[in-house]
Amino acid sequence: MSAPSSLIPFGLGLCGTLVLFGLGLGLALQAPAPPPEPAPAPGEAAGPAGPLTYMPLPEPILASVRDNRRQLTLRVVFAVDGTGLDLPAMAGKLRADIPLLVAELAEAVRLCDETQPTIEAFRRALPAALREVVNARYGTEAAPAPVYEALLTEFIVR
Repeated sequence: MSAPSSLIPFGLGLCGTLVLFGLGLGLALQAPAPPPEPAPAPGEAAGPAGPLTYMPLPEPILASVRDNRRQLTLRVVFAVDGTGLDLPAMAGKLRADIPLLVAELAEAVRLCDETQPTIEAFRRALPAALREVVNARYGTEAAPAPVYEALLTEFIVR
């Protein structure tokens, strides 16, 4: 094969690649912008005002569910909106109140279980119930709902 005849397939390959790249780039630049996020409804919670701090509950919550036929082991991490809060003071209160807080959370788990018809519905409703208990306990006038979200890191039903 001579040099000019071997350049033809190379040139066609290079041109084809550049054409496909240009078409892809053109389509990407013409793609419509994603729609803006809708504003929360008046009844819905808005996003956190500041950065979130994650505070794990050091002890698991143990509770009997489904009419005492099953045992639940639950580990929770609370996402706290630190705006207007003294986070070290809140962490100190949390450490001092762990036994009482775990008992209150276990009672909230039991009440949530009684109101939900299935284990799936119970699992979906549980974070809100836990968040309400902690907000009622640690909320202040400056920050009535410091816990933005309760995250279930372990959910074991036996």
